[in-house]
Amino acid sequence: MKRPRYAPDSPLPAFPYLPGKNHPDAKFQPAPSIASDDWRNDQAYLHGIDLFNHQFYWEAHEAWEHRWLPLADGDPLRTHLQGLIQASAALLKIRLLEPTPARSIWKRGRTRLLKVVAGCSEETYLGIEIPALVQSIDTIIDTGDPEFEVPCIVL
Repeated sequence: MKRPRYAPDSPLPAFPYLPGKNHPDAKFQPAPSIASDDWRNDQAYLHGIDLFNHQFYWEAHEAWEHRWLPLADGDPLRTHLQGLIQASAALLKIRLLEPTPARSIWKRGRTRLLKVVAGCSEETYLGIEIPALVQSIDTIIDTGDPEFEVPCIVL
């Protein structure tokens, strides 16, 4: 499956960082976090999706974290980004053969993502069909297989 790119001018790392197994790609930098009222123009958000879709879970976490940090508590975008960050962290833990922390992290991320979509009139938030993403990650967490079928966020 050819995976879409939503921030094609922002590079992907040469290899994924796996804590305890290798070092991060020193040349890689996440897209600058410049807030935009339109998610379609939010390069940090879109770069995080590209990184997630291409199995760079640590790097996706980093990209979204820079966007998440300045947001106020209670902001739905903050909650959404926290959920995505925790989804990435949980998948990374599965890759690292750490299913117990993966379940714990995903439980919190899942709750956040579903909370955001519960406040919406539809099941899509900032371009992401939340129930489908949650279902795909639920399956991965339930099986604990580090060779899981990689979920893809399609906006």
